[in-house]
Amino acid sequence: MTADVEPATITFDRATVELDAVQRAAYAVAATMTVDIRVSANEYVCTLFPRDAGADLHDLQHQMRSEVIDQTLRVRIGQQTEPLRNLIFALAFSQTGLADPGAPES
Repeated sequence: MTADVEPATITFDRATVELDAVQRAAYAVAATMTVDIRVSANEYVCTLFPRDAGADLHDLQHQMRSEVIDQTLRVRIGQQTEPLRNLIFALAFSQTGLADPGAPES
């Protein structure tokens, strides 16, 4: 970070956003900024450090918000579709001969 670039701060409510989504969002925006994530009582406090000295901090905040929303939806969809994905995998593997239907489950 150069001396003339100030970081921006953004917060997310822990009641509505999972840490996994915030971390995934930080990874997704890593080309334009690095993100320090701190956990407080009710929120995640993210400090955004622009990689470009001329970056607009408001744009970076909007980019991070947008990415957190995207990642939150991806996490939610993953959780909601997990039983169906597991069923599809179980069916697929049961027809390959790789799974022994007589073997005890562990």
